[in-house]
Amino acid sequence: MSMSFDPKNEADFLKHPLFIKWLSHSNAELDSYWQHWLEKHPEKKEMLVRAKDLAKSLSWKEQHQMPQEDFSRIKDNLLHYHVKQEQYKEIDNSHFRYPNRVVKWWLPMAAALVVMGFFLLSYYEIGQTGASEEVPVADWVVRKVPKGMKKVFRLPDGSQVTVNSDSEIRFPSSFGEERTVELDGQAFFEVVKNPEKPFTVQSGQLKTTVLGTSFDIGAYPEDDGFHVAVVTGKVEVATENGVSATLLPDEATFFDVRDLSLTKGTYDYDQLIGWKERILKFREESYKQVFDRLSRWYNVDVELAAGVEFTGKYSGEFKNESLENVLKGMEYSLNFDYEIKNGKLIISNK
Repeated sequence: MSMSFDPKNEADFLKHPLFIKWLSHSNAELDSYWQHWLEKHPEKKEMLVRAKDLAKSLSWKEQHQMPQEDFSRIKDNLLHYHVKQEQYKEIDNSHFRYPNRVVKWWLPMAAALVVMGFFLLSYYEIGQTGASEEVPVADWVVRKVPKGMKKVFRLPDGSQVTVNSDSEIRFPSSFGEERTVELDGQAFFEVVKNPEKPFTVQSGQLKTTVLGTSFDIGAYPEDDGFHVAVVTGKVEVATENGVSATLLPDEATFFDVRDLSLTKGTYDYDQLIGWKERILKFREESYKQVFDRLSRWYNVDVELAAGVEFTGKYSGEFKNESLENVLKGMEYSLNFDYEIKNGKLIISNK
């Protein structure tokens, strides 16, 4: 899940494994993650709190195998009760604590939970008579790679993923019937073949499905375009708006975030996947793309001084070069001055 996660209702929270993991196995990293998400989406605070309550009822349903119609009835009643509570409009930012000033906010929730308890008690007394069985839920692992670094991780099935700088990958500690991974950023996957268990990568609006192959996905949330490039095997790529493409070796799809279009063609290996071998290749790329990649690659913030403007596209290739050497190579053709100071790259006119 990226910070662009935009739930439309409480059920959307319950579909996301990191939310369920946060409720069942809270830790400092997950607390920080969701706190940051709330800062980005303050209008969703009420919905998040209601989703936490629904997660409790969902857990009860799983443990006691409640029929769907009974669970839906209870869920709808709880939602209806919450909607009536105007107090939810004043939720404290630090929703992990309960200071005196939010006691009034907590009271209607407590009442709602009592109502929920009566529903559950009524169901339990007239419903299930058989033994209950807990449904095991795999923990999810979050791996972040900061700017300026690249890391290799081994997945639970033995597949290997090389993660590029400024990227995050999430996967369960053990795979079930399907092998599902989430990616923000760029990574190269070498997937162990298993025809009975498809391997799926969700990266923003793209869903990539394979049985066993090697391929690269570039899906930084802030970029205007994503790509999936296949090296070996066969890959299926689908967008959220229903467009799909099947890729074979040496083929790639390019997804335009702005108009949601998906195109298919060949690709330049060094440009898209050369990062694994420390090859930094630009091929007719906008200067925004160029400086975004330099920022991730070398862990610097890029600042254009007043009056600096680049038009057109840039092409160039560098292998295992320092930032200084890359800038010197660009300097000759673009005619600019630069300064690197305290982790910041400042570009100015000559």
